[in-house]
Amino acid sequence: MTVSRWRTSAAGVVSGLLLALAFPPHDITILLPLALVPWIVALVSEERRGRALLSGALFGLAFWCASVPWVSYVVTVYGGQPPAMGVVCVGILATILAEWTAAVAWGTAAVAPPGSWKRLAAFPVLWTAAEHARSVIYGGFPWNLTGWALARRPVWIQTAAVWGVYGVGFAVVAGATLIAASVARRRVVFLAAAAAAALALGVAGALRLTAAASSDGAPVRVSLIQPNLAEEDRRTSEKAAAGYRALLARGEEAAAAGADLIVFPESAFPAYWEKSSRLREDLTRLSASCRCAILFNDVTSEPDGRASNAARILTPDGLARGIYRKVHLVPFGEYVPLPRLFFFARQISQEIGEFLPADSPVVLRSAPLALGVGICYEIIYPGLALRQTADGANLLATISNDSWYGRAGAQEQHFSGALFRAVENGRYLVRAAITGISGIVDPRGRILAEIPPNRAGTVAGTVFLRQGATAWTRWGHLLPLLADAIAAGVLLFGLARWGRERSARRRRPAALHGETT
Repeated sequence: MTVSRWRTSAAGVVSGLLLALAFPPHDITILLPLALVPWIVALVSEERRGRALLSGALFGLAFWCASVPWVSYVVTVYGGQPPAMGVVCVGILATILAEWTAAVAWGTAAVAPPGSWKRLAAFPVLWTAAEHARSVIYGGFPWNLTGWALARRPVWIQTAAVWGVYGVGFAVVAGATLIAASVARRRVVFLAAAAAAALALGVAGALRLTAAASSDGAPVRVSLIQPNLAEEDRRTSEKAAAGYRALLARGEEAAAAGADLIVFPESAFPAYWEKSSRLREDLTRLSASCRCAILFNDVTSEPDGRASNAARILTPDGLARGIYRKVHLVPFGEYVPLPRLFFFARQISQEIGEFLPADSPVVLRSAPLALGVGICYEIIYPGLALRQTADGANLLATISNDSWYGRAGAQEQHFSGALFRAVENGRYLVRAAITGISGIVDPRGRILAEIPPNRAGTVAGTVFLRQGATAWTRWGHLLPLLADAIAAGVLLFGLARWGRERSARRRRPAALHGETT
């Protein structure tokens, strides 16, 4: 094959790798609007749909292998598999996820002839629809959505209150497409349009950040415990007992400091409420000492004999009514997707625990608190906090155990995804993670306090119990569905155009044969 035939595929690989560098833990934000440009430029002029499809698959493989290498850590350390199998698992996951970018690339090339402006117009919509589809189909995997790369740049994420993390991603990709148009067509007007759009979003974001919105609602003093207890630190009874004592000591310090709400992370305690009188006595005493509420992780026994990963609120008057049961389970951690394909991964799930998912989220209430809780991974699902906010949640809280995923970026990525729930829904977000990152995020997405990963400590601060609804909560969450509908139309048009071209090619030899006879 000539070099030109591989140009689009090579551009896809380069763009995939560059985009991965824009995400945590690298956080090279300047790459975010630039990473996709080489690939888009190549797609605009690509003559073959098949080569476009291949480039999208290679883009996805490059991006996911570079951005989620921590999957290998889970497989090898807790799944008991050799390092080679860890690499294979990363490759399998990347291959599955690459189908979405492959569809984006095919749709872009199929919608119009090479060089057409329609390809440029289609790309951002197809990209946004693909991210939304990835978040809901097969149970969803909304990890490393494009907007996450801007999580620590609050000025650029304020529009999430209107169109969510999906809309922020659309704005980024639309900007990249304008830059690509400037390169492909050698016209500076597209670059000027991208700069003007970025300026408008930046000014709007800065103005929103200056608006005082942090002190309305009842104040609540929170303490978030980060014990920095890795799984290896709790494997023996002696280590588990030492970790338990350290947790209680931090809880007592928070109580003495006057906390209204103490949050312990997921998997913090080596025992469960229903089965441990010691835990019940210690937490009851702690709550009574400060007349405060305690949010903690629990495992509940269900009627069918299975268990649920749950969260409870304890008050000085006892357990608050209601139990939050986790809705979205962690793939390979709390269940094994496609078990026939991933038969070798069952050991991982047995190690971590296989749980029963709840049908829908609930709000935990203990006046004045109405907590919208997300346990670990599920906080990255925009629809979860959206529903809880619509049901009256005045504070969002997430408890997590990220120690399973090592130190290859999962902790930073997870925190970035959680942060968006605050902006989207106009609520404070508190997060307690067993090895980090724990922190407090205000409704504008500003990180008020945090503890870096793999350090022990307590995050203390004041949050406010917010009411009201953002545009995202009221109607903005419907905008991704509009992108889905437009993308479906683009793909159908592309299929129809492909079919017409195939029919024309078949008729042409027949016509030539008729002329010669």
